[in-house]
Amino acid sequence: MAVLGLISILFGAYRPWVERGGGIVASSHSPAWVGSLFGIAAGSTSQIAHAGGPPFQMWVMPRRLPRDIFVGTTAIFFAILNWIKVPAYASLGQFTSENGVATLVLLPFAMLASLAGVFLVRRVSPERFYTIVYWLMIVAGGKLLLDGIGLA
Repeated sequence: MAVLGLISILFGAYRPWVERGGGIVASSHSPAWVGSLFGIAAGSTSQIAHAGGPPFQMWVMPRRLPRDIFVGTTAIFFAILNWIKVPAYASLGQFTSENGVATLVLLPFAMLASLAGVFLVRRVSPERFYTIVYWLMIVAGGKLLLDGIGLA
């Protein structure tokens, strides 16, 4: 987790620097097999530590998709990824009555958070959207780094 956190921090800081004219720009049109590697990394880190966002973002963000397409692609990717994990969680006995009750209690908050997310994304200008996502990636990377080295 520490390595993923460090990579997330570096990527989140590096890409805005590159986009402002610094350094060598990595191609945003890499071959599909490279995307498959990032997909495997996103799936693996999501299964192990619910941390699939950074590898996914490292593949998608350089493409500079329009804001709404980026958000929609992210939602669909992780919805599919989470459904793929269901059999593994079932075989591990994670679907208990206690977890079911917790799910029902938290469901209204999840729905409200989703609606708040839609509201906020629509309020952010497309120009500032990627800057905010890069900063959030650095914050998430910091959390993963701290978790990985045992300080959080």
